[in-house]
Amino acid sequence: MFTFAEGLNGILGPIFGFIVGLIPLIVIHEFGHLIMAKIMGVWAREFGIGYPPRIFKMFNWGETEFTLNWIPFGGFVRMEGESTFAEDKETVDPEVMAHSLYSKNPWQRILIYLGGPAMNLITAWLIAVLIFTSGIPGLQAVITDVAPNSPAAAANMQIGDALVAVNGTDVEGSVELQSAIEAVKGQETMVTVDRDGEKLGISLTPRESPPEGEGSMGIMIMDHEVTGSLKHYSLPESLVYGTRYFGNLASMTVMLPVYIVRMGIPFEQARPVGVIGISQIAEQSVNQSIEQAAPYPYLSLLVMLSISLGIFNLLPIPALDGGRILFSLIEAVRGKALTPALEERIHLVAFAAMIVLFIGITLLDIFMPVPLP
Repeated sequence: MFTFAEGLNGILGPIFGFIVGLIPLIVIHEFGHLIMAKIMGVWAREFGIGYPPRIFKMFNWGETEFTLNWIPFGGFVRMEGESTFAEDKETVDPEVMAHSLYSKNPWQRILIYLGGPAMNLITAWLIAVLIFTSGIPGLQAVITDVAPNSPAAAANMQIGDALVAVNGTDVEGSVELQSAIEAVKGQETMVTVDRDGEKLGISLTPRESPPEGEGSMGIMIMDHEVTGSLKHYSLPESLVYGTRYFGNLASMTVMLPVYIVRMGIPFEQARPVGVIGISQIAEQSVNQSIEQAAPYPYLSLLVMLSISLGIFNLLPIPALDGGRILFSLIEAVRGKALTPALEERIHLVAFAAMIVLFIGITLLDIFMPVPLP
């Protein structure tokens, strides 16, 4: 029977997920814009967490008010001259004009617009490195299928066996296993498997020319996490593995539309996930980190979200950072800019369209939720 406590938990859980999953990355993104604005000499009048109406002002940093606002789906930095200057610039104080956004040349403005996405990508890379220093679960290559008449079948290897060593040398996961087997093709080899907690030594000879699709031993394998076991890496190792992990996720994010088209992924699985869906996934990752007493599920999600936020904002669409960069590039090439008022109107219209799209995705999150991973 559905209880009030369950219903409350169903509401509070995603809210908690949003607070710990999205808000920190939004704040980091806007902080990147703020830092670059100050470096370029632009006054930032307000740093807002959420969108107005305002709840209260938290504190001041120089000319910048830090505020907390009622609509929680985002944040902003309100820069001097972004949308307030009239066409008659003689009415504006010269000092204020000197510290306004549109008094800066296009390349300075591009650096300000790049500040947010760059901060997200830098944050994702740092968290990726932290994942390896804080510990990731060990991996075991587990047999999922055994081909008939193969060396593995002849040696009585079984589905569910975990391959943990080759000729007495421990192997962790499928990559290390495949590398070890590649080195002993055609040679009698002792493979150690973990079967229901018991270590067994199995002798076989990996084939040099196996039938197509079978592999040297004739097995299909899949990596499984070793629960309750974390492998920690040194800082130099973490820099290498974290950078590789970050690069792989970033390239996958950029190529995702191509993968969707090529693989024919159904809309139900490929559609965008909104704030509710992301908040539910964030809640799940936090619960997993608590259950496993390990930070990597939550940190891994932060890496993916931060990369996605950074790359999404670089799309050349008005209202996004990429759209503002595009306008600035056009101005730099043609030597003439749109008026600040006209450019801000274009961004405002695009922003309104994105809000409508956002509402549509949110409704999909409610009525057609994507299965949680």
